[in-house]
Formats: sequence, structure tokens, C-alpha cells
Amino acid sequence: MSRNKAFTGPLAEHIQNFLDEKRALGFKYEEQARLLSVLDVLSLQYDCSNGLSKELCFAFIEKNPNWRQKTQEARVTLIHTFAEYLIRHEIPAYWVDYSIVTNMNEDFKPYIFTHSQIADIFMVADLIKPNSTHDTHIFYPAILRVQYGCGLRISETLGLRMKDVDMNSNILHVKNAKNNKDRDIPVSDSVMEYMKWYSRKIHPVYAPEDYFFKSRRGTGHYEKTAVNHYFRDILFACGIMHGNKSDGGPHLHNLRHTFCVHSLEAMLRNGIPHQVALPLLMAYMGHSSLSATGRYLKLTAEAFPDLVEQVSKIYADIIPDLEVKTEYEDD
Repeated sequence: MSRNKAFTGPLAEHIQNFLDEKRALGFKYEEQARLLSVLDVLSLQYDCSNGLSKELCFAFIEKNPNWRQKTQEARVTLIHTFAEYLIRHEIPAYWVDYSIVTNMNEDFKPYIFTHSQIADIFMVADLIKPNSTHDTHIFYPAILRVQYGCGLRISETLGLRMKDVDMNSNILHVKNAKNNKDRDIPVSDSVMEYMKWYSRKIHPVYAPEDYFFKSRRGTGHYEKTAVNHYFRDILFACGIMHGNKSDGGPHLHNLRHTFCVHSLEAMLRNGIPHQVALPLLMAYMGHSSLSATGRYLKLTAEAFPDLVEQVSKIYADIIPDLEVKTEYEDD
């Protein structure tokens, strides 16, 4: 949608002001602007004399049979955020609950690696033989530890530049991530040691703008598709059978899912209250809502049955509906 296209519905002024505010804060909001145009047209069919009505909200988020789960979730997130804006400006608005879509669609559950499988993956990566034309024997031992040890999306990891990796403070500066969020990620000593080792091997001389995980081909970074395919070979060497991603994996992104589950496991075992653990993990992961992080509680209970009772008490506190059926990506 063009940035100059005017809204014409009864909420046009509020929609435009909302969009202007988001862009002033640095959000691109291109896809959201397109969806707001849909909302604007749809609003002509509803009574909006008293603000954003429940009927308009439900019409906007009603699932089309051809939509994927993420498509509907994007609309729910947008209408929820727009309602927050309206309420903040003392304009009546129906506030859509995120849980509305949790029971509606795909029953998707990501693959969670065991601690033993993670150790096997690292072992196979460490045994990659040197090749005169590739740096795979250096690249994979480092990047797989970053993926599991930091829980980054692979696009975030590959997008890191030398200036984004603070080896003195053990901080990664993740820029222009999903949901238009920048965030700083603290890194464990063990993961940073691998990153320092990788840097010594690959970047004896570098510019701040150079990609940290740069490819030998040209000046760019490794391709996400290539890393995914090679990871499948590593899984095969570990004896970990992999199916289609749509079937729940296992695949590369599951290292991020596993980081979430293993982190929650560690925090709960160490007596960290969930009121502290979940917001902390939400900020670390770059999730847009606490509910997105809370979904990993069920996976934690399934992976570690001895924590079931403890997790069940937390469910009752933060998640009304335990049968969460949604892809784990906002993720």
C-alpha cells in the first residue's frame, strides 16, 4: 500500500494517526498498513460511532479457509495493538484477546531436542573435516552453538556484523529483527569463546560492517537455505530422523525452540519464579507478547515430566486454555 493512500472509513483519522505514531517510532509498518486499509474498507459496513466495535474486530480476524495460522495471528496482533492505541487516547475499543485464535487452527508442535541430542549435534559438527574451499569445519561448530546457546533466529545470526558482536562485554546487538525490534543479547562465556575462536580463524583483518558469519563467496553472509540443508546432514549423522518441517521437524529452527524449553527448565529448577522467568525470556527472544513465550511452558512439561506439577500451577495463573494450537513463531 502506498504511504500516501488516504483512509476513508469512520475510523480513518484514528487509523492514520496510529500508523503515523508507529512509523515515528521507527517501525516500517508496510504490511500492517495494507491490513489497516482492509480494516478501513471493512469499517464502512459497521457502526463505529462508539469507536472500535466487537463486531468489526471479529469480522476483521475471521479466518479465511485459505489462510495459514500466521495470517490470522497477524490480524489479531494488529487489531489488538490498534485497540491499545485507541484506549490510550480515550477512544472506546473492543480489546481482542490473543487466546481467541489458540484453539482454531493448526495443531503444530515443534520438535524439542534432548540434552543428549544437543551434545551429539555438537560432536558431529566438531568432527567436520577441513576443506580447502570451505570453512564448514569452523563455521558449523560456532554457529550451531550460537543457535542453541542464544536462541536466535537463523536470519538474526547470519545478519550479525562484526560491530554487533561485543566480545569484551559478551553482548550481541541484534538489529532489525522480526517485529522491527532491536535487542541486546547477553552471551554465555562458553558460546562467546567459540565466537572468539571463529573470529580469530576467519577475521584476522576486518571492517566493522563485515558480516560476522561471512561466506567465502563474495562479501555476503552464508545463505539460510544452505545452513538448513547442512544441518539436516548433521541430524542424519547423529541418527536423528527428520521429517518435513510442516510435520514438526526436526529442523534448524528447532534449536531456538529447544533453547526456550531448556532455559525455562533451568530457571524453574533453580527456583526462579515464573513471574520473573517468562518476561525475561520474552525480552531475550524478541517475542511480541507474553503469551508467545508462555506456550513453551507446555513443551517444557512434556520434555521434563518431573516438572509437570510445577508447570500446571503456572498454567492456571497465566494461560486460561492449555490446548494451545498455533505455530511457535512469533517465535
